[in-house]
Amino acid sequence: MIRFNLVVVLGLISFLAAGCGSASNPAPELPAPVPGEDGLGRLVIIGGSLSPSNEAVYREVLDGRAGDGPVCVIPTAGGNPRSSMESAVERIEHWGGEGAARGVYLPSDSPERAHDPNVAQELRECSGFFFTGGAQSRVVDLFLPNGIPTPAYEAVMERFRAGAVLSGSSAGAAMMSDPMIAGGDSEGAFRSGVRDPGENAGVLLTQGMSFLPGTPVDQHFLARGRIGRLMVAILEQEDISVGWGVDEDAALVLDGREGRVVGASGVILLDGRSAVGDPTSPAAGRGLRIHLLGPGDRVDLESMEVAPDPSKRALAVDGDEGTLPEGELFDRWYFLHLLHYVGRNQPNEVAVEVEGHRVKLRPGQGFRALAHSEPGPLGTPYGLSIGPLEVEVEVIP
Repeated sequence: MIRFNLVVVLGLISFLAAGCGSASNPAPELPAPVPGEDGLGRLVIIGGSLSPSNEAVYREVLDGRAGDGPVCVIPTAGGNPRSSMESAVERIEHWGGEGAARGVYLPSDSPERAHDPNVAQELRECSGFFFTGGAQSRVVDLFLPNGIPTPAYEAVMERFRAGAVLSGSSAGAAMMSDPMIAGGDSEGAFRSGVRDPGENAGVLLTQGMSFLPGTPVDQHFLARGRIGRLMVAILEQEDISVGWGVDEDAALVLDGREGRVVGASGVILLDGRSAVGDPTSPAAGRGLRIHLLGPGDRVDLESMEVAPDPSKRALAVDGDEGTLPEGELFDRWYFLHLLHYVGRNQPNEVAVEVEGHRVKLRPGQGFRALAHSEPGPLGTPYGLSIGPLEVEVEVIP
């Protein structure tokens, strides 16, 4: 299966949403935005577990405001929405001052509020939005029930198109894309591929909120070993060519035609524009390219070229290759340590086995391994920047 990149920005197709929804959930009738489109607000996509002291991420939210209103905190995804709303308001006001944030109480068990014209008007007065964590499907079910835009959805989209920042953490990050990763794990994805709603195995893709169409976003990415489910989503779905995996306490900021990474950890860019799938398995294929972007790194959203932070320095190369990190590919943090290993040793190829597959990583053309001197997550250097890596996945006979 060969995938073609038909447009320049993120390999996406600018589409009318009515033509791109799932069969069970028709997409909204509003035209979906395309990253880089003139007038759109900034997207601050946070991978979850955001520290209250992570000023860099909060500044990206505050600096992206449009207008004099507050950043409106929307807690729909949360299991305890009032508590998560109040906590997020307090954290944003810590960095932005009193009145910088305001909660708009839209709990998932009160879907009628999404149809309330007073709520819609309140949302139109916001300078930006912050969606809290929890379960991303709750957000879509409230704002886009059965794929039909509510007045609340239309108000948020209207403000986003007028330049208001749109941010979210964990579930509040995952819900931005369409399709949206709604469930499953890497092991199940390698065994069963993309599953339909109601099935138990595999990775579940459903309709999202279409703020970032055509490009799935995954969160808690390195911390929870989610590389497998994003790889399968790209290899198996013909209309997905690029995906982002945002780690905890870090953010991917998409602003105009540029992306950048801020925070304490990193972001995986999985580029499948030249990927070729293998019909023997949903996880098998070749031609995927992986970049690990660290804080300070930037990416051109037209060419997908990565520009590392120029203040970083090359990792010292050990040369003897040593032994691979202990553990399995989908273990917590394993993929980060594997990439660090590749950066320090720069072997011609690394191969690891998982779920009946062999995953091979090879340094690609223009490979670089950079970092700052300060310590970063789990014993790796801060700002670790690795790639590009060519990826091949084959079924073990």
